[in-house]
Amino acid sequence: MSVLTEALSEIAGDRIVDNRVYTDQDVYDAEIERIHDRAWHFVAHESELPEVGDFITTNLGGVGVIVTRDRSRTLRAFYNTCRHRGAEVVADERGNCPAFQCPYHFWTYGLDGTLTGLPGEEAYDGTGFRKENFPLVSLRCESVLGLVWVCMDEDQLSLEDWIGPEMVKVLSTPLADAEFEVHERGSDELGVNWKVFAENARDGYHVPFVHPFFAKASPPGEYHLFDHGMAVQHLGMDPDGCGPELWEKLRQHPLPGVEVGEGYIVNVFPDFTLTLRSNVVSIDYQRWAGPTTTFLDNITLGLVGDTEQVRELRALSQKTWFSDPVELEDVPVFYAQQRGTSSRKVRHSIIARGTDATTGTRGDDNRLRQFWVQWREMMGVPGNSLSAE
Repeated sequence: MSVLTEALSEIAGDRIVDNRVYTDQDVYDAEIERIHDRAWHFVAHESELPEVGDFITTNLGGVGVIVTRDRSRTLRAFYNTCRHRGAEVVADERGNCPAFQCPYHFWTYGLDGTLTGLPGEEAYDGTGFRKENFPLVSLRCESVLGLVWVCMDEDQLSLEDWIGPEMVKVLSTPLADAEFEVHERGSDELGVNWKVFAENARDGYHVPFVHPFFAKASPPGEYHLFDHGMAVQHLGMDPDGCGPELWEKLRQHPLPGVEVGEGYIVNVFPDFTLTLRSNVVSIDYQRWAGPTTTFLDNITLGLVGDTEQVRELRALSQKTWFSDPVELEDVPVFYAQQRGTSSRKVRHSIIARGTDATTGTRGDDNRLRQFWVQWREMMGVPGNSLSAE
């Protein structure tokens, strides 16, 4: 037995990660089938779809999706594929329309997905084709607290059950206490595996080293772990760490039901993160594009009716707590991890810090290990690897 093998044998298997999970095409393909296509995925905030005919499109793991509000004001989701020759029906990322029309042969679909018209319909007489049998193919679309999600698995839990009652209760402050809308939206293509961000959002150990401002301005509170890989990390804000000038701005206009300086990070498996920071809500989520490529999307929420001055203060909070730290501090670490785990000569990484617990403070690996518990459950494997080795 080599020294390395002997060292690993002394650590419990659930505290070891096979680094090939960050690079291997076979692992990614299995994750698409066993995790991605079975999980709920955040796609929008309801404020982005306020009117009948409003729509957004997205791509989830190579699958095009349309989300719209139909004439009964119900939110619906469809695969963005024409039932005729398989062309993409809607190319625009967002907009409003009375119906969806495929650009190839002008097959037209209602907002409820029904095939309402096609040129030369009489040519199908006697063929067994009936247009009522060929609507756009739907997928599940549900909303909780204004957050809109879709799921490709008809047998999956409801969205509320997937998130869990404890997490819905956490998110209700402030999402149930006021009318929110999207103030800003952004997206970045990252040359890393989707799990790099998903893990980082749960990793409190790195904060004092990667985020010097957070280390002095953002004291950690308790974390709590729930079923299905869900977690919340409570956060504070230290006026002394922020400095008087910045603190005076960050403390203004806390959201309804939120104390000045109060905050948390919520993680919903597999890769959704919502962060509350006193007067602003930031949501990060991903669109997987390959074993070493992902799109990290972000929306910033504020209140309907915010004045321009208030919007500027919320934007300052977003920049202070989210966009600057992620872009300037986290992203370089993302790439360092991706490059390091790509080594053919170092097969494993370690998530052994701390004893197992469902609550504690952020300086251990419990939230990371909880992510891998759900990963193993959905992948149907005994270890943090696709291989039995």
